[in-house]
Amino acid sequence: MAQNNQNLQQAINAAQQAQQAVQQAQSSTNPQAMQQAQQQLQQAQQQLQQAQTEGQATAQQNQELQQAQQQLQQAQQSIQQSQQQQNQYK
Repeated sequence: MAQNNQNLQQAINAAQQAQQAVQQAQSSTNPQAMQQAQQQLQQAQQQLQQAQTEGQATAQQNQELQQAQQQLQQAQQSIQQSQQQQNQYK
């Protein structure tokens, strides 16, 4: 159970870090920054899915997982919008 809680917390932390990476990449002029942020985002999504399938999360943890997933979805949308804007300038 303690290991599961640790996995859940790691997944939530990964989601938050991925969201921060996306925000930083958007303000960066480095095109690789967005690719790295996207990879980080995908890894965080995998961790969240794994944490959810392991189950045994408390109601609070489930809520945190859902919030983290929503943040990742918003970050993914931000990436797509940035890519569309970049494509317009090409």
